Amino acid sequence: MKETRRIFNLDFLAADNFDALVEDVLHRPTDAEHLPFIITPNVDLTVHLNKNKELLPYFQRSRYILPDGFPIILFSKILGRPLKKRLAGSDLFPVVWKAIKREQQKAFFIAPSNAVKEILEKEYADCRFYIPPFFEANEAEVETEAQRILPQLLDFSPKHVFLGLRYPKQEMLILNLYKKLNERGAEIPVFYNLGASYEFYTGLKERAPRWMQKSGLEWLHRFLSEPKRTFRRYFWDDLYIFVLFLKEILRREK
Repeated sequence: MKETRRIFNLDFLAADNFDALVEDVLHRPTDAEHLPFIITPNVDLTVHLNKNKELLPYFQRSRYILPDGFPIILFSKILGRPLKKRLAGSDLFPVVWKAIKREQQKAFFIAPSNAVKEILEKEYADCRFYIPPFFEANEAEVETEAQRILPQLLDFSPKHVFLGLRYPKQEMLILNLYKKLNERGAEIPVFYNLGASYEFYTGLKERAPRWMQKSGLEWLHRFLSEPKRTFRRYFWDDLYIFVLFLKEILRREK
C-alpha cells in the first residue's frame, strides 16, 4: 500500500525512492480507483492544476503523483504532512527507462524533437515515436493531434507512453488519448507526464548541478538558462502557491 500525503489538493507519494513505483507500473495494471497517469508536479504544475477546474479532478486520480520540487517538500513539513523526498521526473525517467528495456516492454514517445528520438531509439528497438508539430493548447488542435496519434497507439499497443510537451498541452493530450482508448476497449498504457526529462537524459539540455538540485535552486538554473521564457512563470504565476498554502493553513485551523 503506497503512502501519500494530501497537499494542495493532490495526493503526493511519500517515498524516498522509485523502487516500488517501478515494480508496480511494470507488472500490475492500474486499479479502478485511479487513472493510468504518472505526474510529477513542481510548484508550477501544482499551481496550474489548482487553477484549472476541468483538468484537476482527472489528475487528482493519477496513479502516482510525485513531489517534483523543493518547495513542495518544504510546505509539506510546515503543514505537518511531511513528504520523505523530492521525486523528480528527471530522476524517474532513467530508472523506469532502464527497467522497461530490461523487461522488454513496449514504449511510445510523444517526443519534443527528432534529436531525442534519434538518441533513444538507438538504446532500444521496441519503441515508437511521434514528433508533433507546434500546436496550440485548445480543444480543436489537441483533438487533431490525438487523431494522428491514436492509430499508432492502437497498432503498436505500448505499455508505456511518455510525453515531453509543456503544460497544458501534454495534460490535455493525455486525457484525450486515455478517453479514446477507453471508449474503444483498447489496452490502456501508463501515461508519463515528464516534461523536459528526456532532454536532460539525452544531454540535449543541461540540468542544474547536483548541489543546486539538493539545495532547492534548480529553478534558478532553469531561469538563468531561459530567462525570457521562465520569468513570468517563476516571478508571477508561481507565486500563487502562497495562496494555496494560506488556504491549507486556514483549512487546518477550522
